[in-house]
Amino acid sequence: MAQVRTSTGHAAAPGRRRDSRAATRVTVTLLMLVVLLAAVIAYGATRDRKDEASAPLPAPSAASPSPAPPAAAPVTPAELEALAAARSRALAEGDENAFLAALDPATPGLVDEQRRLFRNLRPIPFDEAAYHVDATRPADMPDALIVDVSFDHRIANADTATVGEGYRWTVVRPAPGAQLRITSVTGTPYEGAGYRYARDYPAPWDRSELTVARRPHVVVLAEQGLADRVEGLADAAEAAAVADLATYKGPKGTSPGFVLVPVADRHSFYELYGGRADQHGDESGLTYALRTSATAGASPVIGHPQFGGARIVVDVNSGYFTSGDPEHAAALLRHEMAHALITPLRTELAGQNQPVWIVEGFADWLALRDHRDHLDAELTEARTYVVTGRFGGALPTDADLYQADPVGNAASYELAHLAVLRIEQLGGTSAVYRFIAAVYADPSPSAVDQALKNATGFERADFETDWAQYVRTLFGVP
Repeated sequence: MAQVRTSTGHAAAPGRRRDSRAATRVTVTLLMLVVLLAAVIAYGATRDRKDEASAPLPAPSAASPSPAPPAAAPVTPAELEALAAARSRALAEGDENAFLAALDPATPGLVDEQRRLFRNLRPIPFDEAAYHVDATRPADMPDALIVDVSFDHRIANADTATVGEGYRWTVVRPAPGAQLRITSVTGTPYEGAGYRYARDYPAPWDRSELTVARRPHVVVLAEQGLADRVEGLADAAEAAAVADLATYKGPKGTSPGFVLVPVADRHSFYELYGGRADQHGDESGLTYALRTSATAGASPVIGHPQFGGARIVVDVNSGYFTSGDPEHAAALLRHEMAHALITPLRTELAGQNQPVWIVEGFADWLALRDHRDHLDAELTEARTYVVTGRFGGALPTDADLYQADPVGNAASYELAHLAVLRIEQLGGTSAVYRFIAAVYADPSPSAVDQALKNATGFERADFETDWAQYVRTLFGVP
């Protein structure tokens, strides 16, 4: 609370008595003089104030502030949608100048980056490609907005629904009545752990100049440094795609083809599709499931985001591609394509994902389904794991499949494959597909256990015991 201080009056000090009449006369005389002097002063002061009021006002000095310019009109939602629509139309019509028209030429590098983006996108066979405004908020500068935009797209013969990539534009109106300008384009930041961006940014078309190769079931998006290898990669990918598509006999609604993104360095490998932070693993292939885009009119089940496609990123400097045995690369491609193939069947529940042993086990099972002559060579680490006594008889956990130990990690993949192979032996090939479809539709633990019982006739614990004995027998361990 603020304290208010007041002045305190002091009593006059006592004096000696004087003649009261003399004091009266002196007092009267002094009062008359005071009144007369006050009148003279008042007259002069009044005259001075009148003269001052009637004088013209002085001109503003050079240091005086100029009147503020009129404020720019607020940016309306309709204007932002028109801006997004203009860029969409320019992309569809192949009009590079129109695509670049709204960019601020004073922003270093912006026009060149977006010109490269335009030229990267044009050769890609999109059934749909358009920008839609997601959300806006004020920027940290006058007359500017942060605009989150979804690049909604669907690649022909690969995606089953429209998917979205998240961009963040900074939009300004440079002057009253002026057209809007885009001064910055980046990805929509992600505030969670593990990724730098939300909504699958950056895609390969955001990073560098692309070489695009197309086959009936494959689109390859290769960085320029791999231009001399792109045709061979496309041929290998097409062969793997044909093999998986011919082998698969499960539910409909799967991807009709695949998008392959080969890269030649680990930074690129981890930066794509979200910018995975602080990753130092030894994966050779990663398949990213892309969510359907709400802004494009897709209608996922409320609370259950669905997936409209996938992107396969492979490191062509990994041993799969440098071993000299083309079957190694083919096996990796078939494995990753198995993931991508059934991605559209996947449902996501809050805090729950499909158990990794099922996801990875099925991918290996499908990849080697018609290549069983290679199975023995594919089980090397599992054999070592079991023979050396590290196998405890339990189905691999997610942690087992993500562990840093390369032998334990590889063995867990192979054991997961053997689990799916055991499901096939117990219930037939159709049982595997029913099991996978059920788990992808509902990954909750109770639903997974029920799907396993439906496929094999065993409760989970009984299946685990049966499978463990099958593994030990396979490798000659009592």
